Amino acid sequence: MGRQRGAILFPDDVFVSPLHATFLVKDGALYVRDETSASGVYVTFSGTEPLAPRALFSAGQRLFRFTGRVEAPPPVAGRPNLYGSPVPLGQALYGVEEVHMGGRAGRAVVTAAALLTIGQAHCDLAYPHDEGLAGRHCELSPTATGAMLRDLSGGLGTYVRIPPATERLLRPGDRVRLGQHVVQVETLG
Repeated sequence: MGRQRGAILFPDDVFVSPLHATFLVKDGALYVRDETSASGVYVTFSGTEPLAPRALFSAGQRLFRFTGRVEAPPPVAGRPNLYGSPVPLGQALYGVEEVHMGGRAGRAVVTAAALLTIGQAHCDLAYPHDEGLAGRHCELSPTATGAMLRDLSGGLGTYVRIPPATERLLRPGDRVRLGQHVVQVETLG
């Protein structure tokens, strides 16, 4: 799939790269590969999905970046020490930021809470006018190496970006977002 090359073309979508993604069958299973596209390939998941620092994910019409743990900068000789409230024992300080067009950072939340929520209302990042979001769409919880992202959307879907030039197994019902388009995997019987 792509804007200029591939079996399926999206010539009018400026967010689709000339060759964006390849769908391939290996050992009877369907995979998608990001062909190092500029805007990425995003896939829905069920349950939870591990996130590494700097990972991108999408909910509703929004794109987010998990910033990872926020560490206090080490003291530097000759410079004043920065002081602040300590992070509670056993908790990690981590953040999520909205990503605007062009990769610019938008709204962000940095927290030491066990859960960070995204949705339409009563969430850490709330977007009441985004009709693609559920009331409580998804939540993140920190882990030792990153975070766990849980989809709570009730079928609307939370999407994770697959790394460029990698393949991801697809299952029936999975949805893949490329640019402004979403395709759904179905089995033919």
